[in-house]
Amino acid sequence: MSRIRTVLVVGQVVAMCGCTIAQLQRESGQMTTRIADKEANLTQLESQRATLMVEREKLLSEIDNQNVTLNQLNAGLERLRQENSRLKTDSEQQQREKQRVEADIQKLQAEISRLNRDDSLSDKAKKDKVESLRKQIKSYLEVMLAQ
Repeated sequence: MSRIRTVLVVGQVVAMCGCTIAQLQRESGQMTTRIADKEANLTQLESQRATLMVEREKLLSEIDNQNVTLNQLNAGLERLRQENSRLKTDSEQQQREKQRVEADIQKLQAEISRLNRDDSLSDKAKKDKVESLRKQIKSYLEVMLAQ
């Protein structure tokens, strides 16, 4: 009788170990899948951020052109805004940063629109305002690129 009991106990222990091993294998497979998903997400985020950096640098180089027009500044800001909106955010901090950049770009675009509509300024005053806005956008972009 004790031999049968020993065999049964050993059988139960082996079965429990087998179940535990099977569960660990399932969990390992799930973790591997989650890791692969996170790596793919990270790759996509890095690609999006690189694209945004290229747009920032492109706009910065366009701004260095002294003859840039308000429409060109606005078009460059719009490209930057679109790239920023494509960014995926994984954390609340990243979401706040994305929203801050969006608000900054909208303020600059509003200033451009205001200047475009303002017919009360002389050509010289308007040119000075455009130059000031160009410098403001350039310094903003330089700060963004430094981050």
